[in-house]
Amino acid sequence: MRSTGLKIAALGMTAAMALAACGGSAEKTTPTPGAAPPAPAAPAGPTLSASELDALAATAAKKAGPATSVPKLTIGYLRYVAQSPADQRMYDSAVAAAKILGWTVIPCDGQGDPAKMAACGNTLLDQNIDVLLNDGIPQTVIATALQRARREGVPTVYSGGSLDKADLYTAGYVPPDGEMGTTLATYVASQLKERSGGAIVQGFPASWGVERVDALKAAGVKIASQQDADATNLVQGTQQQIAAQLNQHPDASAVWITFETAVLGAAQAVKARYPGKQFPDRPLLATFYANRPTLDLMRKGQVDAAVENSLEWSSWAAIDQIAELKARKTPMSKDVRPNYGAGLDFWRSTLVTKDNLPPAGQLVPPPVDYEAFFTAKWKYEFGTGN
Repeated sequence: MRSTGLKIAALGMTAAMALAACGGSAEKTTPTPGAAPPAPAAPAGPTLSASELDALAATAAKKAGPATSVPKLTIGYLRYVAQSPADQRMYDSAVAAAKILGWTVIPCDGQGDPAKMAACGNTLLDQNIDVLLNDGIPQTVIATALQRARREGVPTVYSGGSLDKADLYTAGYVPPDGEMGTTLATYVASQLKERSGGAIVQGFPASWGVERVDALKAAGVKIASQQDADATNLVQGTQQQIAAQLNQHPDASAVWITFETAVLGAAQAVKARYPGKQFPDRPLLATFYANRPTLDLMRKGQVDAAVENSLEWSSWAAIDQIAELKARKTPMSKDVRPNYGAGLDFWRSTLVTKDNLPPAGQLVPPPVDYEAFFTAKWKYEFGTGN
């Protein structure tokens, strides 16, 4: 996450989750091993003007049906781990979108712990919520809450991170994790052509994590070691883990961090072992999502690359699909990346390096202004913002 994650061992499910994450899914976008990966994406930036977005929004609203009103709702938001900058981005965007429609959002932080996530699911349902939303929690972790929600007629929606199995959910909307992995892996492979030490990989046993690491392997990058992140201890735990792996593999050429928050700890470990050094005099450090803390580390020369996806779009799409369900009884889209019209591919990824950093304090601009699109769509459709 997305992206967000969990400590599988807390439920004794490490092996089961890892195996499940490797299974088939309509969401999986990992490239075929041995296939030539595409070139890294160009820097992101809005590709549609304000007038074009407004016209597309009006068309989408008309397609949805005659103008109507949207009921007041209470959304229960089960957060994977609020410590994660990606989690913060998804949660904040869900709150911003819900506010436009006059909805209330009640959060509960799972803190990366499956037991706490499971408890959060039921705690939120106890508060008579209308919808249960989360940022990509595997359904095995909150199966009891999902089953209860189904019995009570409460829709359940995930966003931000792909799941291998989601039949207990009503719907989900996620970035293409495998394609993101390919973009980052292409860059890593190109940088390591003259180096043979291999990559220290920190993965994660969830579908989105497996897809990302599979892309690195498909790009032909040698794996020096692979371990999983601990979602309950993402920074200090990662610092210790990567420091140990750097000691064990002193000739490592790269460090690949699958769980975005963990890069904060990895950067500390690399800096401690290679003070004042830059790649190629230290291992390349690559990760997912150009969150503000990651961008700050890139400006300091401590992180080399991050593949960005404006994952906030998935929260806005989730809120939109909930609105269609509740206002019109239109079934929520089963497409994890719904088609709202030509050019509205909100999920296009971009590779971020020191050469294309956004201004300090800002995120990389999205390829499509999802906020402007949905705000305009709801104005035409539901009369909000007038």
